[in-house]
Amino acid sequence: MAVKPCVIQLMGYSNSGKTTLLTKLIPLLERSGIRVGVIKHDGGHDFEWDQPGKDTWRYREAGASLVAITSKTKTAIVEQRPTQLAVLVERLTQAGADLILVEGFKQESYPKLVVLRKSEDQELLQLVTHVCGIVSWGAIEQTELPHFDINDIETIVSFIQAKMSE
Repeated sequence: MAVKPCVIQLMGYSNSGKTTLLTKLIPLLERSGIRVGVIKHDGGHDFEWDQPGKDTWRYREAGASLVAITSKTKTAIVEQRPTQLAVLVERLTQAGADLILVEGFKQESYPKLVVLRKSEDQELLQLVTHVCGIVSWGAIEQTELPHFDINDIETIVSFIQAKMSE
C-alpha cells in the first residue's frame, strides 16, 4: 500500500501570488528529494489544454470522453468532466507524489496556507477552514498562526517539510 502524501492547499484571492509562490517552492522541494504533485482548481473558467486542429483536440471535438497523449518525456490525460479533489489526490498518490500542493478548492479540508496580498484580504482567514499558516506581502494583524513573508521561500519550504513529518 502506498504511503499517503502530505496535501497542502494554497488559498488566496486572484492575483495574490499563489502561482508565483508555487513556482518558487516547487524547485526547492524537488531538489530536496520530495516528489511534488500540483493540482490547480480553475473554478471560474473552462481551461483549454490543447490547440484547435491538433489531433487530441480533434478527438475531444469528435466526442471522446477521455483523451490521453504520451511522449518520451510526459503523459497527459484529459477527462471531459470535473473531478473531485479527493480523486485527483488519489491519482497523484498512485503516481508517486510525496507532497501534493493544491491551488484552490477553498471548501476542502486539507491544511491551508493562506496568501494575503493586501491587509483587507485578511477576511479570507474567516472564510476558510484548516488554516495552518499565512504567507503575506507585508505585516498583518493576525499573530496566532505561523506567518511568512512571501519572499522567504526557504522558510516556507522548511515549514512544509515539517508539516510532511507530522
